[in-house]
Amino acid sequence: MFDKRLFRLAPGIGRLVAGKVACMWVGLLANIGFMMALVGLLASLLVAADPHMFACDAASAADCPTNLFDVAGLDFAPLPGDVMIYACVLVACVLMRYIATTISARLGTEAAERVKLALRSALYRKMLALGPSYASKVRTADVVQSAGEGVEQIQSFFELFLPQLCYALLAPITLFVVIAPVNLPSALTMLLIAPLIIIVTGIVSMTAARAFKKYWGRYTDMGAAFLDNLQGLETLKTFDADERAAQTMDAKAESFRVMTMRVLQIQLRSLTAMDVVAYGGAAAGIGVALWQYAVADTPLTLAGLLLIVLLSAEFFLPMRQLGSYFHVAMNGMTSTKRIFALLDAPEPAHGSATLPANGDAGAPDGLEVRFHDVAYAYAADTINAADSVNAAVASTPALDDISFTATAGQLTAIVGVSGSGKSTAAALLAGTRVGYSGTLTLGGVDVSALGGDTLAGAVTLIGARSHLFSGTLRDNLLMAKPDAGDTELWQALESARVADFVRQQPQGLDMPIEPDAANLSGGQRQRIAIARALLHNSPVFVFDEATSSVDVESEALIVGTIRELAKTHGKTVLMITHRMANAEHADRIVVFDHGHSVEVGTHAELMAADGTYAELFRTQQSIEQFSDIEQAPAQVVADGGASANSTKSQIAAESATKATQPPQPLQASQPAQPSGNDSVAAESATMTTPQLVMRLLKESSPLAGLMVTATLAGTLGHLAATFLPVFGIIAAFALAGNPVWSMSAGSAIAAMIVCAVLRGVLRYVEQYLNHNVAFRLLAFFRSKAFAALRRLAPAKLAGKGKGDLIAMLTTDVELLEIFFAHTISPVAIAIATTITYVIVAATLNPWLALLLIASHLIIGILVPRFFATGVRNLGPAIRGQASALDTVMLDDMRGLDEIIRFGQGEIRAEAIEKRTRNLWKEHARLSRANARFSGIGGLLVSLLTALATVLAIMLAATPASTGTAGWIGPHAIPALVTVVVLLASSFGPTLALAALPANLTQTFASARRLFALMDEQPAVTETGTATPAYDGMAMRHVTFAYQNEAPVLSDFSLSIPQHGVLGVQGPSGRGKSTMLKLLMRYWDPQDGEVMLSDVPLPVIDVHQRRRMQTMMSQETHLFDGNIRDNLLIALPEAEVNKLGAQDLEHMLREALAKASVLDLIDSLPEGLDTQVGELGDRLSEGERQRIGLARMFLRRADLVLFDEPTSRLDALNEAVILKSISTLAHSDASQVGSRTDAADIDAANDNSANQPTGVAVVLVSHRESAMRIADRVLTL
Repeated sequence: MFDKRLFRLAPGIGRLVAGKVACMWVGLLANIGFMMALVGLLASLLVAADPHMFACDAASAADCPTNLFDVAGLDFAPLPGDVMIYACVLVACVLMRYIATTISARLGTEAAERVKLALRSALYRKMLALGPSYASKVRTADVVQSAGEGVEQIQSFFELFLPQLCYALLAPITLFVVIAPVNLPSALTMLLIAPLIIIVTGIVSMTAARAFKKYWGRYTDMGAAFLDNLQGLETLKTFDADERAAQTMDAKAESFRVMTMRVLQIQLRSLTAMDVVAYGGAAAGIGVALWQYAVADTPLTLAGLLLIVLLSAEFFLPMRQLGSYFHVAMNGMTSTKRIFALLDAPEPAHGSATLPANGDAGAPDGLEVRFHDVAYAYAADTINAADSVNAAVASTPALDDISFTATAGQLTAIVGVSGSGKSTAAALLAGTRVGYSGTLTLGGVDVSALGGDTLAGAVTLIGARSHLFSGTLRDNLLMAKPDAGDTELWQALESARVADFVRQQPQGLDMPIEPDAANLSGGQRQRIAIARALLHNSPVFVFDEATSSVDVESEALIVGTIRELAKTHGKTVLMITHRMANAEHADRIVVFDHGHSVEVGTHAELMAADGTYAELFRTQQSIEQFSDIEQAPAQVVADGGASANSTKSQIAAESATKATQPPQPLQASQPAQPSGNDSVAAESATMTTPQLVMRLLKESSPLAGLMVTATLAGTLGHLAATFLPVFGIIAAFALAGNPVWSMSAGSAIAAMIVCAVLRGVLRYVEQYLNHNVAFRLLAFFRSKAFAALRRLAPAKLAGKGKGDLIAMLTTDVELLEIFFAHTISPVAIAIATTITYVIVAATLNPWLALLLIASHLIIGILVPRFFATGVRNLGPAIRGQASALDTVMLDDMRGLDEIIRFGQGEIRAEAIEKRTRNLWKEHARLSRANARFSGIGGLLVSLLTALATVLAIMLAATPASTGTAGWIGPHAIPALVTVVVLLASSFGPTLALAALPANLTQTFASARRLFALMDEQPAVTETGTATPAYDGMAMRHVTFAYQNEAPVLSDFSLSIPQHGVLGVQGPSGRGKSTMLKLLMRYWDPQDGEVMLSDVPLPVIDVHQRRRMQTMMSQETHLFDGNIRDNLLIALPEAEVNKLGAQDLEHMLREALAKASVLDLIDSLPEGLDTQVGELGDRLSEGERQRIGLARMFLRRADLVLFDEPTSRLDALNEAVILKSISTLAHSDASQVGSRTDAADIDAANDNSANQPTGVAVVLVSHRESAMRIADRVLTL
């Protein structure tokens, strides 16, 4: 059932489990001793009511007395010496049980936490071994969930199920040994019935394994979909498709609910069968004992029968408890199988050869890199994270016959069209990809023969999307060189041309980096990544479009630094670039074309050859030569400020400012003046427990009818369980001739059988209805939580940890099940059953009824109240640390390549282990508190039961007076003993309340987190209703600042007309992207207005606005699906449904042609149905960007905003796309050829003079080539 490797992961697990089983067994012995002592105390009373205990010489048994109640002078109280002995035994047993309970809990927690630590550590290190290629085997969301909640599922297996499995085998044998001397037939009956529960469990395990596998699969699928949509919420909202995504998520949540209910039904059927066996077995054991008692020559006494009645439940309880743990164990085992499947995944093959380490005496500054006839093809089921999606098909090699040499001290540029294999070659050199053919050497040693650590230390790869980790700038920089001092850090920042920006920050090197580097511009992110790479000081550097988001001036300086690495420092430097000007002065240029290295030489040699390189160079050179573009007079200001002054024209950019802004500090991800209603979210996070409970009850009120039915069924079921032994002892007294309630033995036995049958059936009804309610509410909460995320996106989600948000949508929501399924009805059941018990007890003895009331108040109210005080802060601590662990895990998986590249794997793994140990401490604290109060609860139940026994003896020994004959005195013995049995059996529902604080502490913490999310106010509230037609857009005297920072825009004005292209350029960090986001109403400015068709943005209906405007951000987000689905996001669902398949196909192909990506799609075996992978990782950077552009062309908005749309494209594809954008802005033409040049662009621009019919385009770009198509250019 479970993988034995779990025991080998951590030392001492077997001993810890065995220790817990031993403690549980000691606790059982203590309970047996306690029951025997109770019966011993009651023995003197039972003797008086047991005709077997006194001789009778009457001719007929009917003439014999049935009791000695009326014998004068007979003392029914036990002897004082006996009382002392029994009291000592009782106290010893109670203390022994308390100690055993507390130690048992600690041992179980220790075992579980050791395995969790080892499993999480092994999983993390496996991801390090797999490297970034892990994405070809599992989704990132699955890794995060497996490392987080998946590992946590192991807790119940080692803490509860496995010890219970061993204990359930040991307990019946022990009880048999105890009961057999009292009555062998009864003991044999129960011993033979007990294994039926194991058989039921085995049958269920065979049928449930597949269901649990599907259940966990649906759960992780839902988590992956949440992550995918969460990461792409900005894109979804831009295309007004977030509601569509929400409907899809609701469908997935509903599918998961249905799957969960199927699993629940399997579990409930098994539990019902187990209950029938357990309670039926108890009834059978008691029935055989009653039959034995009824036989005249049996040695069984009434006291012995009482002991059997009291121990019959204990006989089956361990196995029944095992069945209740079964579903959590199956959950843990299913998640473990998925984790072990990952741990068993084959790792990329690396050798063991080494190279001279950096800094060693004689170690070269650079190493020769040599490709000779290198070929590489991606496996058909492998996800390509770097290059052309063509490579995803094994029959289409990504590389073929690649040959070139890069020598130390030289800059080697690699150029070629998007998807030609450049990034694949870089990945092979860096060791990210393995399995090439041909020869690829580094310093004369084949790369395949080098060890992974050696390769990571020798090659530094800097990509266009290099990852920055959440934390501080210093933390990120020190990853590359942990022992670097501040001087070295500043030097690296200077070389990357980002030092001035860092100096402007109040914290300097300790400035915060938010998750996803949300508080940095694209150019700032890339420059910091370059600075970090420079600190690594490896012999070989590979820059793969590392400056694609950097402005031209900064890029020129950075390229100079890259050249210095080769010339001055003797490094081997390879630079992959689409900007031909960067390659012009390289020492050697390698030209890639469709996986082949077609040309190698210097710029002059390749231009003279007039081949592929010459075509690329001339194309970019021609489109970067400005013609008659009107340049708006601009006042260039320092980082963060943006302003310009211009005259107005038909197609104009208008900007004004009062003064040049000083250099600005870091842009935070939150606006300067967050909504005043954010205090509501803060109140939700700190609401009192009664307030929280009332709000949760309010959410569940629509399903109140089902909960009432569940409560009724649960109440009847618990009454059946409690009264089964009660009817057993009533039957015994009836057989003894001293009936209670005048009930005959036959009636009592019949009632006992009914209770045994009803318990299982009613439990099924209760649990089914409770969980049906709970799972419907969980789906509802997921829907509301995702709706809150939609409302907050994108502004308020920037900088929030995605792992934390996914934890809210999955784990936090799941924890609410404890309240909805295991709290509401149990509380009501405890109240209803207690009232019933009191009424029944009052009919037998009012004094014991009062004690029963006091007992249940102590166990059900006082204990939970004190318990809650002790664990109140543990839930928030556990949930906070668990969600932080998810966030870090996601962050690390996104930056796994950087972690490996900079040799930080072991350090990051130890950080994960440290977080796990901290979480371990909190779990241990909760476990200790739970054990302590569980032990206290058991101790109090034992003491109260003993007190009831003593009170019963005292009442029986007290002479009856007028009006109390039925309540005190010898005649009340049957009723008194019956009430004692009732009280001893009645604590089940109330003890469940005592356990609630431990169960609810995390649930309430999760609920507070969810309500805080739901109550958080967005940066802007969309309540507008106006629906104007598009007639231009404007920003009027806008001032905008991020939270606690100086203004990014100050008194800024801008006019965007109905048609034409407005180009916006300027250095990184000047507010260009902020300006676009204000136009899209991510935020509202602190001063001034943003107008659309002379109507303020807040007044306009959000759906109307999103239909009129759209934006493509710097990072193109593609969803994990096929190309077709990613394109169709741009079209309203109603429009897609109206279009015929042929018309829709034509529309998609037309957009793809405009984006210069149709040829690629047509070359794919699956065409538009090709999967793009997680975050579009099966595509190259350029291919991903072009598909994003095709999506923009499909949208047909009136205003189209582009933020660096061609930053990762080669000159040939860029030319096609710029012509398409120009055509979009200036005419209605829809057909675009596969190649174009500057003349085509000029012709498209000339059309604007005679055809002012297109849409309005705002084009932000650092590339001069992009500015060529602009009618006006605004420089910030």
